[in-house]
Amino acid sequence: MRLLIFILFSSQIFAQPQKAINTWFDQINQTTYTYYDDHVIKKPFFNNKIDTIFFNPAPIDYPDYSSIWYDDALHLTSNRGGLVYRVEKDTTIRIDRSFQHQKQNKASQFVYRDTLFRYGGYGFWRANNFFTYFDKTTKGWEYYTIQGYQFPPEAYGGPCFVLGDTFYSFGGMEVDKFTGLDGQKNNDIWTFDFTTRKWMNLGKTAVNLSPFKVVQKDKLFYLIGHPNNTDHNLLVDLSNNQARFYKQSLISTNISKNDPAFFRGDSLYYYKNNSLYSAILSENIFNNPQQVERLYFDQRTLFTNLTYIALFAFAILIVSYLLVTYQRMRAPRLVRGGIRNNFDFYPLREDEELILGLLQSKLTATTEDILRVIGREGLSNSQNNKRKADAIVEINKLMKHLVGKTIIKTRKDPADKRQLIYYYKRNLLN
Repeated sequence: MRLLIFILFSSQIFAQPQKAINTWFDQINQTTYTYYDDHVIKKPFFNNKIDTIFFNPAPIDYPDYSSIWYDDALHLTSNRGGLVYRVEKDTTIRIDRSFQHQKQNKASQFVYRDTLFRYGGYGFWRANNFFTYFDKTTKGWEYYTIQGYQFPPEAYGGPCFVLGDTFYSFGGMEVDKFTGLDGQKNNDIWTFDFTTRKWMNLGKTAVNLSPFKVVQKDKLFYLIGHPNNTDHNLLVDLSNNQARFYKQSLISTNISKNDPAFFRGDSLYYYKNNSLYSAILSENIFNNPQQVERLYFDQRTLFTNLTYIALFAFAILIVSYLLVTYQRMRAPRLVRGGIRNNFDFYPLREDEELILGLLQSKLTATTEDILRVIGREGLSNSQNNKRKADAIVEINKLMKHLVGKTIIKTRKDPADKRQLIYYYKRNLLN
């Protein structure tokens, strides 16, 4: 009796279906792959034909792998770096001659012109900022050489996209060089042009793309976030440097960042608990944006504009200086021996030059101040006063001729009506 119960209990255990590990959708062939412990279920989107592919043998450290369609076949690449398996009908073939170096955790993986690439990632207390590619000849990962003199900082985990010949890298997490642990978040957006093999820094972004599930449709990227992580969805247009913000919807709660999602026409398809669901793009999620803003702050444009502004300001400064200098050259100005005006020279007598020099420095002067400068010991007080009065008259006569105004005004001293005070008008003579 005990033996019978054991047999029945064991049969129930082994009869239980395996739980799916994850699901991956191949956009190229419109095929879904659902992974289990020892096999993968292949299901094309267009029909209900299901194929079962058994791992023979199972990859090392499976299921810590990423799926990618490459060289007309499903491939599994180790998330730790190095290992590459080609999955065929009931056969798992390791095609690399590399090793699991553990230096490319969280690296971005993509195929460009039939070549398998990986970018970034981290391992052994540092992040990467370079590309590696799988060489079919050597069956190993090689360093992809670049041109130019600039390249992004070492960071990992940031979203990456490929549009045509351009690779976009959105920041990521830098590694603290002192502790070897996570440092500050990098918000720079860089592009790599595969035709020139050069990096370019587009600028900084204030938009955090990390919490979202990214689904590409043509040149647009639809970012769907769970309400637990963000309060909005995003539509990103890289070509036009634009990010549109949309309100959360009920469908957003059903879409997981780790499960497949893809477009067929205007319908968004997504998997939840290995079951397929669909939603109309314009009606259910992305309609009536709340706001539209720049995705990144274009540092190149800013630098160019600031350069133009600086050059324009410098030009204005030079022109202003030349204009002021020209006006000063044309305006009357006191020089040694006389006044120069409009490039003409008008001589002054010694007394006149001394009086102008005194008033230019003090702006006001009494009779005693002036006589102290021009007075002569051999002359009487009345004679020196006449020389002073004559000099002031001649100065005012000359300035009236040159600028139409007198330059020295005479007033009685409010404290002593017997005394005269002489005032100098500024801005008439330089």
